[in-house]
Amino acid sequence: MTDATDDDDDFEELYGAWEPTLYAAATADDRYFALLIGGPRSDDPYTIILTRDAEAQTFSRLDVRRELRDIRVVPRAGDADEPSYVTLSLNGDIYVITPKGAEHSVIPGTQAESDDAPEILFSSILPVGDQWLVAGGEGFLKLGKEKSWQDVSPPLQTEYPYKVPDWTILGTNQNGDIFIVATQAANTRHFNLYPGHPLYREDMSEEEFELQKKLYSELDSYPRLKTLFTGQPGAWKQQALPDRIARSLPAYSYVADVESDGPEADYVIGSDGLVMKGSPQAGFTDISSIADREKNFKDGVRWRNELILATGTELFRFDGHFAKPFAPKVKMRSAPFVLQPSAIFVQNDKLYVFDYGLRYYTFDDQGWNQYDIPKELSQRPFKGGGGKGPP
Repeated sequence: MTDATDDDDDFEELYGAWEPTLYAAATADDRYFALLIGGPRSDDPYTIILTRDAEAQTFSRLDVRRELRDIRVVPRAGDADEPSYVTLSLNGDIYVITPKGAEHSVIPGTQAESDDAPEILFSSILPVGDQWLVAGGEGFLKLGKEKSWQDVSPPLQTEYPYKVPDWTILGTNQNGDIFIVATQAANTRHFNLYPGHPLYREDMSEEEFELQKKLYSELDSYPRLKTLFTGQPGAWKQQALPDRIARSLPAYSYVADVESDGPEADYVIGSDGLVMKGSPQAGFTDISSIADREKNFKDGVRWRNELILATGTELFRFDGHFAKPFAPKVKMRSAPFVLQPSAIFVQNDKLYVFDYGLRYYTFDDQGWNQYDIPKELSQRPFKGGGGKGPP
């Protein structure tokens, strides 16, 4: 364990002002949640992990010199009172935050273990039994823990000129089915002139520039491919996606989230107004409207028999076909003075909306409430007498 604040005194002089955002969250129940706060940059990765006990009105903070990408609640063992959380770094570190402290491990063969390892950009992690399901680029979808990992990716053919898929874990439904997405982009290597390329010649001059432009234009003609799978490691089933999502061109589309409507039906949510309803057994049907195609949904929850959807700038109530604006009725006390949802959850019939602007909102029978993250908990370096954590 190292002190993440040892050499931060000159941070602003070296890198400019620290501008943190609350970009990920996980709620265990209506008492406990965890947040990821950071202003990641490639030359200075840094993330603050905050855990909250709302009943005791306390925050705990852990700093790590990594860019963290995902955080999930770990199922409680036995009669444990307080929850644990697991989070994943861009490079392959795994941090488990427990009531007793933090545990740090690395995925073997990744840059978290060695700078000489191939670059794999990790995106998401999910507890599966007593192991972790981890997804990332370069075809990485593995299940394991500590030193033992196995590939569990579904069979998905990679045709020329595409790369192997980048994997993302959306989440699970109430029946325990896992939802994962593969994204395949055209491999830029096939469209760059380099020694060894079939079209490359050493004596090329002006024609090289024109040929390179032609190759780039050809690259842009290949859509990004998205494929949705459901099931369990070793037992995946491919699900159909609308063509505007499955083969997006030229805009980049995505599938963002899954939300259950009880054990019989699930919603799959994404960009271009995507809202699909169905089940892994029967398949899914797109129930969104053409009028909502300009909305890029990134999160969704079932709340009081309604589906609440979030983009990066708004909340919506979905009536089964149309998404209608749903704004918190609060007077925002600090900038930014607009809602910027980063994550939404429902716990004990209460809606939680976490905001990039270092605050969160709750909505229940008593109405809307706004809570600010204490400024000292988002400062870098932390001067509160703690801030220790793994490298």
